[in-house]
Amino acid sequence: MYKLLVLCAHADDCEKAGGIALKFMKAGGKVKFLTATNGCSGHQEKMGGTLVQKRFAEARRVAEQFGVEYDFLDFNDGFLTAGLPERAAVIKTIREYKPTVIFTHRNNDYHPDHRNTALLVQDSSYLVQVPNICPMTPVLEYQPAIFYLPDEFQKPAPFSPDLVFDISDVFEEKMRMYHQYDSQMYEWLPWVGGELAAVPADDAARFEWLKEGYFAMSKKWAADWQDLLVKKYNKKGSDITAAEALEKCEYGGQLTDAQIADIFPF
Repeated sequence: MYKLLVLCAHADDCEKAGGIALKFMKAGGKVKFLTATNGCSGHQEKMGGTLVQKRFAEARRVAEQFGVEYDFLDFNDGFLTAGLPERAAVIKTIREYKPTVIFTHRNNDYHPDHRNTALLVQDSSYLVQVPNICPMTPVLEYQPAIFYLPDEFQKPAPFSPDLVFDISDVFEEKMRMYHQYDSQMYEWLPWVGGELAAVPADDAARFEWLKEGYFAMSKKWAADWQDLLVKKYNKKGSDITAAEALEKCEYGGQLTDAQIADIFPF
């Protein structure tokens, strides 16, 4: 069984690969979402342990409803560093889960937690095979392949898709994942963006409001990557309304085209 580890900074970051994760599980694979921070900081009203428990409850709903394994590393949101204790925690987690592939942020993301999570994954990529590093956790005999999730940042280099995926058929399920994070999707992020007053009170209306915003982004990505998507799926561009993509990382294991096709048969 192929295993996917999506290792990101915060609860709701892993869902950026929600479409791929859903299709991966439908193809028989196993998926784990892991956040490097505990979510203690990202809210305008809720604080500390109360917020951590709220975020954890939201993540548990995703796990229960969609069949992903979900876990948190207990490092404080907004203060994550690529230090030695954090590196040891990531190494141990990778060894214990034994993923085939890992998804994470790119290094030039806007958020320091995102950048440091990416660096921690890179710093662990070789060390997971070194027996005398974290010797109490059995060593891996291989390096998992690593892929970056997309973003819109252009410097020092823009995201460059190596693998593209039509997720039109699971887009609504992906949005249902995001919908579980009410403290994030309907409170914190709208407050930061100055849109809190625009959030509908009714649950169904909120979901449609959320879906509309994310659909615009997914459709833009589908347009940006249209040539690659049409070539892969032999479809008209207009048939692909939502997409996700991955960029290969030079760290970690390197997969052949045949291996990629076997791991991601969709």
